[in-house]
Amino acid sequence: MTLFRRILLYYVLTLSGSLAVVGFCSWVEFGNQLERIREGGVEAIAIHNGPLEEAMEIVLYAGLPAILIGVISGMVVLRRALRPIQALTAVLEQTDVTNLAEPVPGSGNGDELDRMTAVFNRMKHRLGRSFTQASEFTLHASHELKTPLTIMHGTLEQMLTEAGPGTRDGERVASLLEEVQRLSTIVGQLTFLATADAGLLDPANEAVALHELVSDLADEAAILASGGGIAVTLTACEPVMIRGNRMRLRQLLLNLADNAVKYNQAGGKVEISLTTRRNEAVFHISNTGPTLRPMLVERVFERFFRGDAAHGRAVEGSGLGLSIAKSIVEAHHGEIRYEVPPAGRTQVTVTLPVEPARAER
Repeated sequence: MTLFRRILLYYVLTLSGSLAVVGFCSWVEFGNQLERIREGGVEAIAIHNGPLEEAMEIVLYAGLPAILIGVISGMVVLRRALRPIQALTAVLEQTDVTNLAEPVPGSGNGDELDRMTAVFNRMKHRLGRSFTQASEFTLHASHELKTPLTIMHGTLEQMLTEAGPGTRDGERVASLLEEVQRLSTIVGQLTFLATADAGLLDPANEAVALHELVSDLADEAAILASGGGIAVTLTACEPVMIRGNRMRLRQLLLNLADNAVKYNQAGGKVEISLTTRRNEAVFHISNTGPTLRPMLVERVFERFFRGDAAHGRAVEGSGLGLSIAKSIVEAHHGEIRYEVPPAGRTQVTVTLPVEPARAER
């Protein structure tokens, strides 16, 4: 039965019930009047109640119950009619890249919602196939590019050695070598992201002392920032153990610190902290310097996004650092947020689940 016919049927049943109540109450009232006529004649009705009073009694004792039944029945009908729509909406809200291969279950009623579910499942299938093809293309293309880039890199290094430093040919070869190295870095980043998209990024399951990584990060960030006179401060570093991949977590922290130093100002500041909150480790890193406009904040994790075009040209980078950071955080079942507090700073917050054994202590 279609959804239209089902709602129409419920509506007809509700009206029929209301009419039945009105008819029953009217029948009772008319029966009372007949009884009075038998006992005292027609004059008894006129003495007992006038026409207005009789009409008000019918409205009061028949109309109000009918309205009440209609409202209650209508609520029940609408709730039953909207229940499959609400269930479908809840499923659709949870749809993302990770579950495109899972079909949305239908109600089995053969109505419009079932047809809409079938259409949505076909759309999910097409989207899933497109995402898979794009991910596989990026993964395979990046793997295929590694070999020729490695050969070009080795050849250019040999040519640079043969040309000698300080020569015109040597400068040209050095420039080409720098671009090949940059391209190799981008290819490596794309390989990492394609691996993460395919669900092949294994976060490992080793106990990692996150506070040790953060402490080392503060020292390394200070070295990176020394050239620009940027002060790096470790404001808090609480001991905390998490489960994950030590190498990937170090890569995550270095990516964030590198961004905090690169997108800063001369004589600026970088503040780093690690605290615990309930069963989570909370890592903050903030920096002074130019900030993004509010409308661009939500795009910072997009691939190749670099914010202000002029700012992007002034600072070297591929716009993949925060995308890689997000992939690492999600592989460790955490959350990453990019914020621009009112103080005119840029802040990135990473929350990661605490290692279970420690969370229970």
